[in-house]
Amino acid sequence: MALPLTYNVRNLLVRKLSSSLTFAVVATLVLVLCVLLSFAAGIRASLAGSGWPENIIVLKPGATAESTSIITPDEFGRIVQAPAIARDASGQMLVSQELCVQTSVLRRGPRGSPANVAIRGVDDVALDVHPEVRVIAGRRLEQGQLEVMVGKAARERFQNLDLGDQIRLGRQSNRIYRVVGVFDSGGGAFDSEIWAPRSMLSDSFARRFISSAVVRLSDSNRADETIAYINGPAVALEAKRETAYYEDLAKKTSEIVWLTTVLIAIMAVGAVFAVANTMYAAVDGRRREIAMLRTIGFNRAAILVSFVVESLVVCLTACCVGLVLSFLFSGTRQDFLSDTTWTVLAYELRLTPGIIGAALALATGVGVLGALAPALRASRVRIIEALRKS
Repeated sequence: MALPLTYNVRNLLVRKLSSSLTFAVVATLVLVLCVLLSFAAGIRASLAGSGWPENIIVLKPGATAESTSIITPDEFGRIVQAPAIARDASGQMLVSQELCVQTSVLRRGPRGSPANVAIRGVDDVALDVHPEVRVIAGRRLEQGQLEVMVGKAARERFQNLDLGDQIRLGRQSNRIYRVVGVFDSGGGAFDSEIWAPRSMLSDSFARRFISSAVVRLSDSNRADETIAYINGPAVALEAKRETAYYEDLAKKTSEIVWLTTVLIAIMAVGAVFAVANTMYAAVDGRRREIAMLRTIGFNRAAILVSFVVESLVVCLTACCVGLVLSFLFSGTRQDFLSDTTWTVLAYELRLTPGIIGAALALATGVGVLGALAPALRASRVRIIEALRKS
């Protein structure tokens, strides 16, 4: 025979202080878990959604990202000799030379803290090579003019990036560029960038090289052939699929996930002890009550299950509250400074079904582990000794 759930709820209401403290610990644990995992999921989603499957990106061997890559004009001249390069209707090769630099831009808000934002110098062919990039406001860049297009996320996160605004760029920040367009890449990494005419950006920063070359393939099935040619002695550069490049950047967040796991594990241990202390106090204060329950017919298993259920009521209710609070953060846009590119990446906190499942599993585990030892102690209470105590 099992004890009714109302018995457990009434006991929790009697011990309001200890129950509230345990409730707060578990709710905080769930909230921190959801926010940290949402951060990692948002970063991965932003990077994994970047790149085009028919594109190959070419970098300098040993470069960890475009920001650390240098490709000279002679090297670029060898890239265009690779096989399976697509051409447009006019016969122009779909190869985008891209220069990546950084500049400091103030975030929106009263404090206006600075952020290191990526500036990408591109030619007109870039929008053909990157078809996921669509101009949603204003117009395209005009080569030879001091003007920029800004990503949708960059405009939302940083100051002075609305249409018609001006931004200072260059080695000495002495060139004034005007914002003429806003583009959207479907939530990818480009949305956090600012694009400018490559020739003008090269002159402003005194960079006589490019950071990367993005090649559109005429046949994606020949990607391995093209990559082998570029990686071989004829070109001696490093090529990979553009999607693979951004997937590699996304894997860098694994370190953050591991640190998150360690932090959550430490907090979970503390929560288990908090639950255990609460349940031990409940056992000590209810020894006569437990003895009476045994006397009227409830066996040890029923007592054990009752205390575990009591713990789970607190933990799962706290989990629900923690999830509700985490939903307040879900969908908000933040930015993260990558230690690979040294530029900020705007991302959206995402509360996924997997994260909700992890939160429920954690709360259940804390509730069971924290209550198990006190519940065993309660089930072993000696009836006669407990009834003799006043």
